[in-house]
Amino acid sequence: MTRREMVALLGAAPAATWAAAEKGVPQPLAFESIEVAGDLSKRAGQNFDRLEAPYYAPPRVFASENAQKWPGDVEGRTVLALTLLARSTHREARYLDAILEQYPGRMNEEGYFGPRLNLKAIDEQQLSGHGWVLRGLSEHVEWRRDGRSQQMIERVVRNLALPTRGQHSSYPIDPVARKHGTGGAFGDIASQIGNWKVSTDIGCDFIFLDGVTHAYKVLRTPALKALADEMIARYLEVDLVRIQAQAHASLTGLRALLRHHEETGNQALLAAAEQRYRTYRAEAMTENYANYNWFGRATATEPCAIIDSFIVAMQLWQHTGRPSYLEDAHLIYFNGLGRGQRNNGGYGTDTCAGASDPFLKVRHYEAYWCCTMRGGEGNARAIQYLYFSRPGELTVPMYGDSTATVDLGGGKVRLRQETGYPYEGTVTLEVVSSSLRQPVALRFAAPAWTRSHRVRVNGKEVAAQTGGGFAVVRTGLLAGDTVQLDFALENGWRDPINRHTIRGYRAFFAGPLMLGCATATEVKLAADGRMSPDGRGQFRAEPGGVRLTRINDLNELAVTESDPCLRQVLFQPPR
Repeated sequence: MTRREMVALLGAAPAATWAAAEKGVPQPLAFESIEVAGDLSKRAGQNFDRLEAPYYAPPRVFASENAQKWPGDVEGRTVLALTLLARSTHREARYLDAILEQYPGRMNEEGYFGPRLNLKAIDEQQLSGHGWVLRGLSEHVEWRRDGRSQQMIERVVRNLALPTRGQHSSYPIDPVARKHGTGGAFGDIASQIGNWKVSTDIGCDFIFLDGVTHAYKVLRTPALKALADEMIARYLEVDLVRIQAQAHASLTGLRALLRHHEETGNQALLAAAEQRYRTYRAEAMTENYANYNWFGRATATEPCAIIDSFIVAMQLWQHTGRPSYLEDAHLIYFNGLGRGQRNNGGYGTDTCAGASDPFLKVRHYEAYWCCTMRGGEGNARAIQYLYFSRPGELTVPMYGDSTATVDLGGGKVRLRQETGYPYEGTVTLEVVSSSLRQPVALRFAAPAWTRSHRVRVNGKEVAAQTGGGFAVVRTGLLAGDTVQLDFALENGWRDPINRHTIRGYRAFFAGPLMLGCATATEVKLAADGRMSPDGRGQFRAEPGGVRLTRINDLNELAVTESDPCLRQVLFQPPR
């Protein structure tokens, strides 16, 4: 992006213009309005249980093995996860208050973690860790309106964030200067370039950007906006592919762009986010909708990045209405994020399906130092994204057993949802109570792998309009009413999504679910062969009787940490 384009982007779309353009954007329900059940409730509960293990409890949470290299990282991620899980599941977080009470005593005299800022040697890993500190504290303020948390945000902003103004425009982004092919799961300082101590997690300064934009949402100070604008300008100058940026940092930066778009009304930020997401999808998304850890470097997946991509895809759909983003969100949730959760409730890494072979296997059973905590936001957002609304309209973009209370402008309605998705095409909404007096538009997600949509209200079929990724009916919602959607799920072969995937292979999906074969020896499957259902998320491929099963079942399997849970997920036809 040229300097002229950058100036135009950062000055585009005044707030008044944006307000008119954004008036019709559907909004997710507040956490307090949803009670989740079913599989999503189980997964959130498993993750919550794991986050109450000793590692995440005080004082241990302040003494992680990475505390010196990444000040604030574990502390911030833990507060963020516990805050969002407590808010979305309505369950008390056992250690959250105690952790926050101990924050000030664990910080330095200026009110942040780690050593005092040195503007001649800015440690981007320290800034990155405080991206999570600001995110966690900001979510806590938005939930509890807690004055102590806001004061801590103000100190981090005043003493750590704002002093770096003017430095981010020189953040090192020259691909030649940055070291490639180094760094492991934990991340290390690779070198010093100018005033910056740069990380092997290339681009992690933009994780700090995510915290800065969230703090701006809370504090609304001009100086903080100027800092965010400076960091965004630098982020948009980065060639993510050539510099081999870390996917997690890049996607976290994308979430920051979308938040700042919502807060400032800058429409150009939305267009930039779309462009960068397309790059990520083509260059660094695996065939099971997970990620390469770095652009151009397929060492392992990282659920931190998978969760970022899920949130980004949902928000891009929210603001553009493009059904392809919502379809990505379904596929990321079920196959990338779903595969990443282990049976202890934590999240771990896998090999990058399609990068060099057709297999998918566990790389790290659990990345307890980062991904398990990010699971908190992943599960919380999956709960929140079950329903979106705007006056006179309710959208159901994801399906999950739940109860929700929705204000639709002309009254409130309380609904109970039961669904067989993603295994069956059934969704039923029961109206528990209602003060609505006028019909509303009810929008049901209709991804590309669904067809033959039928809607019945109180048992009577009504005409539904399909298009734009939804089946839409206009109906009254009175207490005792039921609205039932039935549709067929298509099963079949799909082509690769990443341009670097090994050639000649395809994947088999049942609706949104990727299927794999538990084999250590590559098998071939006929593209025109018959697939016979053989249980919940299971099929038999004929001829040959090869058994294919969903890949997102690791949270249910009693496996050891040494078990690679090997699955072949890409297939060639026999020759």
